[in-house]
Amino acid sequence: MKTTKEILLFANEITKLLDIQIGRKKTLEDEYKCDIISLADMLKELDMINKKEIKLKRTLVSQVHVKKNGLPKSIRYDAVRDLWITKISGDIRIHARTEEALLDKILEYYDCHLMSYTIDHIFTLALKHKEDIDICSPLTIQRYKDSYNRFISEEFREKDIRKVDNDSLQSYSKLMTARLHPKKKAFLSYKGVLNLIFDYAEENNYIQNNPVKSINNKKFLMQCDNSKPQSSEKILSLHDIETIYSEINRRNNLPRYQGYFYYGYMVRMAIATGMRAGELCALKWTDIDDNYIHIHAQQLTGRGKGNTANFYVDWTKDEKGISRGGRQFPITDDIAAILDDLKKNQLEKNIISDYVFCKLNGDWIKIGSYHAWLREFMKSINLPVTNNHAFRMSLNSNVFIPNGIPVTDRARLLGHSVETNIKHYSYARIGVDQEIIDRLNGKVAPKLPQNIIDFESTKKKKA
Repeated sequence: MKTTKEILLFANEITKLLDIQIGRKKTLEDEYKCDIISLADMLKELDMINKKEIKLKRTLVSQVHVKKNGLPKSIRYDAVRDLWITKISGDIRIHARTEEALLDKILEYYDCHLMSYTIDHIFTLALKHKEDIDICSPLTIQRYKDSYNRFISEEFREKDIRKVDNDSLQSYSKLMTARLHPKKKAFLSYKGVLNLIFDYAEENNYIQNNPVKSINNKKFLMQCDNSKPQSSEKILSLHDIETIYSEINRRNNLPRYQGYFYYGYMVRMAIATGMRAGELCALKWTDIDDNYIHIHAQQLTGRGKGNTANFYVDWTKDEKGISRGGRQFPITDDIAAILDDLKKNQLEKNIISDYVFCKLNGDWIKIGSYHAWLREFMKSINLPVTNNHAFRMSLNSNVFIPNGIPVTDRARLLGHSVETNIKHYSYARIGVDQEIIDRLNGKVAPKLPQNIIDFESTKKKKA
């Protein structure tokens, strides 16, 4: 019997022969359109080509659809039922209306797919290869999938990668940029998907010239949306945060939550610490010290065909798959009050869990559920931004900066670089013109929510 490697090589050779037949079909159709051949001649030759294709598939099936002694299994036509039938194993049979359809089913059963050179197929192979050999998280793989689905059109996915040249790829990129008008970061994600696909094709000799190398980022980035987001599109005002607290208190008293509104606790902690959603979901009671919260883990989601899995990893987003000990966030009076109230509530209700934020039965909160709930919650109180990320940027802009926390400490507490903090987290506060006037007139100090504690005074208390 042939080895898997031998069968794969054989399948690739069959694919090349089938490609020749497909090319010939296209030529015949073009010749007919140009009145070079008659309809009868075209149909006659197309019939011959179809017969050759079936013969090639029969040859490949004979290599994989075999008995224990290595001889091919029988494929028969049942005239009574008008079906092509074969036995796979034991009493398991498969059937189809045509011989070619049955041959395709057999090849699919043995996972012996004929090589396809479409962009879509090469992307699947490239992503699987990256998943197998690279040290990358499921989140990275999912981002490639999301970017591919966003930027690669249905029509472009079906193109033969061997026929995509510099001009056609640049033309597609130009149309895509004009249609979606992406931000710079989004365009670079698109470029990353192209690199993944075409680098893999080049490494495996499917193409000789990599057209992605001809794309000038600078030229396309000029067509992207380069506007800086307004504060109102990214952060919450102090009034917005007070509205959130008020609504959390109201909902906590509703019968449906049984006095245990765990999403409310999560939001309060997010506002007070700027923790990421995955970090909130993965936070354990063993991560709570007397003086600080040890933020060193996150919950990730892996999305496959038909299922979703949530899992715990011992590293944060900025550590990129390699644990470096995480970061410590000092426990302020407000944070201590949140944790004390939550622990007391859980004890009263006999809730036992390793996780700080959990359901009544002790199960951890799934990140997808938290995101979905938060989006609806924020919409219900008519707030402009509806994601957990807004709490991180609001803490930085509304609290850290006005209280004079150095940028190095701001970056450390939020778990990212100084450059990221300055470029992407520092926004002008909303609705504080009167406060600015009063401060310039020397009348009042900045107004902050009551639950926010000055970090410097907290450090002195614990010293």
